[in-house]
Amino acid sequence: MKHSKYWIGAACAVVLLSGCTRSADTMADGRMKLDYWVFLSGGDLSYMEAIVDEYNSSQDEVYVDIILQDWDDYYTKIVTSVAADRGPDIGISHAASLPQLMNQGLLQPVEDMMTGAGLDFNRFPENIRDAVEVEDELYAVPIDTHPFILYINTDLAEEAGLLNEQGLPEIDSTPTGLTDYFAAAKEALPDKTPLAISTGGVDTYRWWWTVYFQMGGTPIFSDDLREPEITLDRDIAIQAAEYIHNFFGDVIPMHIGDFYETFQAGNAVGMMTGVWATGIWEAADLNFTAMPIPQSFDVEAAQGDAHTLIVPIKEEQSSERKEAIAEFIAFVSDEGAEWAKAGHIPARTDVVESPEFQDQPFRADYAEVASKVVFTNKTIYQNPAETDMIRALDEIMSNRLTPEAGIDQMLKALAVTTRQ
Repeated sequence: MKHSKYWIGAACAVVLLSGCTRSADTMADGRMKLDYWVFLSGGDLSYMEAIVDEYNSSQDEVYVDIILQDWDDYYTKIVTSVAADRGPDIGISHAASLPQLMNQGLLQPVEDMMTGAGLDFNRFPENIRDAVEVEDELYAVPIDTHPFILYINTDLAEEAGLLNEQGLPEIDSTPTGLTDYFAAAKEALPDKTPLAISTGGVDTYRWWWTVYFQMGGTPIFSDDLREPEITLDRDIAIQAAEYIHNFFGDVIPMHIGDFYETFQAGNAVGMMTGVWATGIWEAADLNFTAMPIPQSFDVEAAQGDAHTLIVPIKEEQSSERKEAIAEFIAFVSDEGAEWAKAGHIPARTDVVESPEFQDQPFRADYAEVASKVVFTNKTIYQNPAETDMIRALDEIMSNRLTPEAGIDQMLKALAVTTRQ
């Protein structure tokens, strides 16, 4: 899973990129055809393909064609294809990208059409429902929450004497709990990596986000779609950066080439990333535990995002097509337990509580994190701001800037991005 890229606003209305060509609306056998764009990769894609196959075989009136687009220019293709009236009928979007898509006039509100298909938005927890609401309209249907969590290699943790009587890792919920745990791992297993994560990049940003909000950090921006103020708490941002920086070079080796590979090969006691790795480790037949990032500070908070289903604007769209689109989206929402096999937490409370989800290994152990996720602010600057924050944190963790200087660089970059 990768973080969202920044795209330049509604440009190239007449430019057709590969993958943007609109196919016929009807199959040869007479079924209505709906184009469904996704950017999924790895195990995620196979689970979504299985859901689409199940839908297509469940009835004989509609065929959903799942179309994989390249991640790097996915959102650019959404912009240009919709501007040329050649967009998909349904697409996937991260919740963090909805404000920009909505602001560019690319999305249809979905509450009325989904209510008609029997989907009650009260089934979603408040923070997840709020994540798809922009200026008092719901612009997407969330299908999951995918928070940032901790994985422990249980074989190595047992060898290091770091499991309790129940065979689970115990990490104290204190500011030093995480450090103490992996320092003990380093002492017990000096030939192994205690904790694996990249020195820079999106995963370190996700960790910083978690710590910043656990420390009581304020939102990055004020609640303003187009003209937000920067409300980042500089002091807490520095403290969070210092906390993470202290791990590097000590319990986290600098510049690990591929921390996923390090963990999968059994060479790391722990690693941090998104919940989508659960399916990867299961397929690798790895003995592991998946758990929330420990609650090290005062506020319950976690970093995460949500995959959502969007309905791009079309100039001409019959009521029959809208009904078919809504019915398919409702079907995918109902199949949340199947989608959870990729590691994600279903967006709907009733699906999380179902035996189909609760009986799956690992997932229920971190499902509680969904309610603690602090989603990004509703601003059109979120995606470029994320790039600004990642760059500044890279400088800090690589020892090119002090935490103070790095956060000041972050604030300056955010001011330029938002033109303040």
